[in-house]
Amino acid sequence: MARQDMRKVEMIILSDAALDTVTDALEVKNVDFAVSDQTHGRKDDAMVTFTVPVTQVERIQKYIDTRLPDQRSAESVYTIVTDPETVTSPRLDSGSNSDFREPDGPARISRDELHSRASDMLPDLAIYTILTAIAAIVATAGVLLDSVSVLVGSMVIAPLIGPPMATSVATVIDDERLFLRAARHQLAGGGVAVLVSVAFAFLAKRADLAPSGGVSRILEMSNYTSPAVLIIVVAVGAGVAGAISMSTSGTVELVGVMMAAALVPPIAIMAVGLAYFQFWAALGSATVVLVNLFSINLGATLSLWYLGYHETAWNPRRSTRSTILRRVLVIITMLGSLALGLTILAHGSGLTDLPGI
Repeated sequence: MARQDMRKVEMIILSDAALDTVTDALEVKNVDFAVSDQTHGRKDDAMVTFTVPVTQVERIQKYIDTRLPDQRSAESVYTIVTDPETVTSPRLDSGSNSDFREPDGPARISRDELHSRASDMLPDLAIYTILTAIAAIVATAGVLLDSVSVLVGSMVIAPLIGPPMATSVATVIDDERLFLRAARHQLAGGGVAVLVSVAFAFLAKRADLAPSGGVSRILEMSNYTSPAVLIIVVAVGAGVAGAISMSTSGTVELVGVMMAAALVPPIAIMAVGLAYFQFWAALGSATVVLVNLFSINLGATLSLWYLGYHETAWNPRRSTRSTILRRVLVIITMLGSLALGLTILAHGSGLTDLPGI
């Protein structure tokens, strides 16, 4: 039988006591494993290798950790988890061994793997800002050209899924360093996108590159006049989809396009609105960007908590819960204020009577 929802686990063990504990734990859990001695001269070094379903990696790791006799033994174990293409064995038949039954729900990855995946989704800050700037310029050109296809292209190249997902993962697993790094990416990427798109819009206006009558469609392309609740629902849905895709084998890249669709076009419309002095459209689109950004983070954070990625021990869990509640309350407060602002903008008097709109 072949399985794709498996993980290969290699444990490099530097003490005999830890080796005995690990092998005993795997035998209790009825896990097939192999032990190989290391060859660089240390007699007490060994590597234990085994393959288990993705849903059991975290469970087995925790079971082994609880059985290690002391902190020194725990520090002598290095765990490496890899994702093989396919694992084939008659022993993987779900009917022959209860430990290898197919999971009833999605094959959720472990907390450590989720943390690693979130870190990997944060590219180098310089590369991230450059790609974000290119996406913003392309989107601004798409607004000026009134071209949906160009806007879609800008969403595809925008690397926007990594920072919101990493921020949410860091919040749930209580990793302050990852949270600050992801937040820095979001702030830097958003700031650069706004600056370059506004600068490009002003240059296009000065060079008279925009088609005649194109600016009058800014308000039509902007969705700030849409009900704020619907805007929030769409962005929260993107955050939930991103969290589920990250924690399973879903396609994260496609969800990234959905997130970019919530952020890139409003930034471009805001830039064109500022360049052509259509300030209501610019203000409304800027509010939509903030609403979508906060909603994506909120949806992803709550989803990861619901999926069980928070700490299970009482004291760390209480600390993590306090952090999550504090950040969620801040996001909800900001969303409420922004939604109120959108409602006022959408129903304000005389917005559609402005010159050029």
